[in-house]
This record gives sequence, C-alpha cells and structure tokens, in this order.
Amino acid sequence: MQDRPLLARQPILDSNKAIYAYELLCRPIPDATEAWQDAHGNSATTEVVIGAMHEIGMALVTGGRPAFVNFTADFLSVDLPLSPDEMVIELLEHIPATEKNINAVVRLKQQGFRIAVDDFTGDEAQAAWLKYADIVKVDLPALGSPDYAGAVRKKFHREGLLWLAEKVETHEEFEHCKAAGYDLFQGYFFSKPVILFGRRTPDSHLAVMQLLGALNQEEADFDDIVDTVRRDPQLSYRLLQMANSPQVNHGAPITTLQRAATALGLSRIRNWANLLALGKLSDKPAVLQQQALFRGYLMQSLSAGTDTMEPDTAFTLGLFSLLDAMLDMPIDEVCARVNLPKELTQAITENSGVYGQHLKALMQWEKGAADTIDWASLEVTPGELEASIEQAIHTVSQQSGDLAF
Repeated sequence: MQDRPLLARQPILDSNKAIYAYELLCRPIPDATEAWQDAHGNSATTEVVIGAMHEIGMALVTGGRPAFVNFTADFLSVDLPLSPDEMVIELLEHIPATEKNINAVVRLKQQGFRIAVDDFTGDEAQAAWLKYADIVKVDLPALGSPDYAGAVRKKFHREGLLWLAEKVETHEEFEHCKAAGYDLFQGYFFSKPVILFGRRTPDSHLAVMQLLGALNQEEADFDDIVDTVRRDPQLSYRLLQMANSPQVNHGAPITTLQRAATALGLSRIRNWANLLALGKLSDKPAVLQQQALFRGYLMQSLSAGTDTMEPDTAFTLGLFSLLDAMLDMPIDEVCARVNLPKELTQAITENSGVYGQHLKALMQWEKGAADTIDWASLEVTPGELEASIEQAIHTVSQQSGDLAF
C-alpha cells in the first residue's frame, strides 16, 4: 500500500506560552509558489482534513483546540464536514480578493468560521482581506527584520483583530513581538534554551539531574540512588509516597528510603525520575513538556520495529533531547551532568548512530520537513513513522495527567 503524506502539526501559543491551537500541514512541504498551489493546493488541503478527521481523529490531533488549515480559492466554496469550533480557515497569500472569493469567505463567516490571513507582510492587495479577518498571520522572516512587525500591526490593526507572529525561532523574537502587541506565536522558540550566564540552576533541578545521572550508570547502585534522593526533601517524600501506594505496597508502611527503592525497583524509579524531571520545571511552558514526552513515546514506538534500538533507551533519548531547553544550559553540558553514555550523547548532540538518525528524522517531521528525511538511513518506512506518530499522540493525550507532581 502506498504511504500517505505525513500530517504535521505545529503548535500556536498565546502570550503565556500556552497552546492556543495547532496548524495542520500536509507534508512534504508544499512549494510556496502560486503555480504549486494552483496544481496541488486542493489535494494538500484534502489530505490534511481527511487525515485529521478519519485517520487519527481531529480531537486527538489537536487536543480539542482549533485546527488552522490552509485553504485554496477552490476550497472556500466546499461544504465543510467540521464545525466552526474545530477549524480556523487560513487564506493563502496567493488568493485574490475577487467578488467570488469574498462572497465565499462571507458565507463561511456567517456559518461561524474564523478567518486567518496567512503570510501577511503589509502588501496592499492582501490587505483587502483584513476587513474579513479574525486573525492576521505575519511572516517574520519575510519582513526582513522583527523590528518591522510592530509597524505592520500599527498600520493595519483594528479592534478585535488578533495578530499572530509566525516562524518565531528565538526567545528574543518572541519577546519583541509580544511587546509590539502580538497575541499569538508560532515557531519553535519555546524549545530553545535561554542561556543566562552566571545564573545558578535551582537545587531542585540539580537534584533531579543527579538522580538521573545515578540511574544512567551502566551498573546503577541502590546505595547511590538512595544517597541522591536523601539530599532532597521533596524527592525523599515523593519516593516514599510512591512506595507506599496501593499499587506497590500491600503490607506494613515503608518508612526508609532504602526499603522504598528496593520495593520500587530500578525500572520504575527511572520512569518516575524521567517524568519528575519534567514536572519540576514549572517555569517552562506545558507545550515543551508535552513535546518532550511526545518525542520519548515516538522514539519508543519506532524502536519496536527495529532490531537495533532498545525501547527504554529510545524513550529516554527522546525525552532528554529537549533537556537543554528545560534546564537552560547547553545540551552537551546536560548530557555530561546526567552521565549519558557516549552513544546517546552523540545521538542527541550530533544525530549520529542509529538512535541519532531516528531522532533527526523525528525532528525533521516536527519542523514540517519530512521531505528532507533520509529514509535509506532508517529502519522504518514513512507509513511506520506515521503510525508511530499517531500512537505517540494518543499516548501523550492519555498520560498528560502524569505531569501534575
């Protein structure tokens, strides 16, 4: 069976870095030219809508949030099988504001659909759509400089119009656009570390990192693990609490850390520490934690179809691949602090080896660049990657409560 195009989703965040919506994209990346959109735009939109609705489920793909979907001129006249609460219609930049197209957009708005003008840069012809728009998406790189973002908004803003900065790739760009009055933000700035020289990492973060380091030794020692936990009151409390849960302890209460560690076992403590590393980072946006979990479960799922990757190791690799953003320090320093084996360190920092090649493919998919994946270097097919993506999305949606520590 021929593999279907990979459906990519990119989070759209509000000014508090909470997930507001997702943009759904058909990948490989469509060509930005008008000729490509004329030839393939309708089929790309169809793939996105059908894939999200029937293959995965819209609610699962977006977590109940709105889905931004690119529309061609032809698609504006299609009767949609989705409710206005589920979808935001993006008008591609090549769509002219003809009488036919305007009437189609007015009809959609009367049905309750929200309209977003895509890739806006201040072009006067495209500005004709703003009177019908609910959201304006401004393409930062196309402006040439983020400094122009505020000027564009100031010139074209009206009451009730939301402004979305897209392709925001740094924290500085996020803060700049936020200060300029932008409401929504799309890009992977949230997955980049904020390196602040001279800032001390909080003790609670270091304690979790030290615990992960002890657990990642080739021959993890219970005494080392207990000593690490004992140095942090919160870790001690949590470990005893988990050891005395009905699922673990059916007898007398466990009152020592040594007995707690023995009762739980290394595998369960390692999984707990992985999740705790995320839960400790309350100053980070939830989307970063969800992305880390998604990477972990996706790598774990991919490993099941190979002979060379171990599922628990693959999960840890995916989870740890965002520790630089979680802890705001260079990734090589993070790997050293948690004593990752050389193979996994190189997989994360250089995308080398079988683990690194699959991690690189995952990140290319996240960026909407599935057409750049070197499939010959992988042990999975596009169809298997897509199935693993669907499984990981489902697992993360089920496990979302595990971050409430």
